[in-house]
Amino acid sequence: MGAVRFIYNGADVMAPGIVEADPAIRAGDIVWVRDEKNRRALAVGRAIMDGPTMAREEKGKAIQTLHNVGDDLWRLGEEEA
Repeated sequence: MGAVRFIYNGADVMAPGIVEADPAIRAGDIVWVRDEKNRRALAVGRAIMDGPTMAREEKGKAIQTLHNVGDDLWRLGEEEA
C-alpha cells in the first residue's frame, strides 16, 4: 500500500510490492496493476519478470509503467466515459 502514491505518479513497480501475480505472465507481456486494498486499476505496464518470479522476488523492478492513473492517455478514457 505504501507504493500506491508512487505508482499513481508513474513509478515503475518494484517486486517487493507485488502481492499476487498471474502465473501465466511472461516477461514482455502487457499487464495491469491494481491497488490491493481498493482493487482499482493504477497503471498499465510491461512485465520485466514472469509472474511467479515477480511474486517471490524481494528486490528489483517487476513492471515498467507505461500509463498510470491521471496521465494524458488515462484522462482521455475518462472523457469518453
